[in-house]
Amino acid sequence: MLRRPIESTNSKPAILAGALSSPGHSRVTDFLAQKTAQAANPGARIPRGRAAGALTIAIDTREKYGWKFAGRPLAIERRALPAGDDVAIVDEAVVAVVERKTLENLATSLSDGGLAFQMQRLAEVARAAIVVEGDYPDLFRTQPGRGSWLADMLGRLAVRYPEVPVIFSGSRRFAEEWAYRFLGAVAADRVESS
Repeated sequence: MLRRPIESTNSKPAILAGALSSPGHSRVTDFLAQKTAQAANPGARIPRGRAAGALTIAIDTREKYGWKFAGRPLAIERRALPAGDDVAIVDEAVVAVVERKTLENLATSLSDGGLAFQMQRLAEVARAAIVVEGDYPDLFRTQPGRGSWLADMLGRLAVRYPEVPVIFSGSRRFAEEWAYRFLGAVAADRVESS
């Protein structure tokens, strides 16, 4: 069976399809995604990519093994933070907070109740998240026999503090990547809205 190409009288879709499949043309797809979202949600504010402006991230002075954010266009400063390990700063104000956790650290802070107090402090900030350098299934393996209890505790804290999402990133590298994008998006949103 021979297949014939579909003929179109409108050349725009063919040109656009070529642009979408070409490497380096993500701006076209970003533009289309934004236009589609605006059409589906008239009047809604659709977030854009991170602003090209300067991003300032403050890292807590007590953080010994924090992320380096190497090769990123940002300013890094160290200061004592009341909550979290990394924060985005806009006009000297903290606009977003990220608490970094390894799987072992998450399991320990769930067991001793420390995570509940941390989430309470994080909930006081407009935008906050906990980023775990690992996968959710691995939580069950951190403390044999207690994995489901740890998962139950995490579920209860998620219900108590829905404004503080817990993100399982899979690895340290992806946790840093996610945190950079989250902090940058919040900072850009703050700059756009002011």
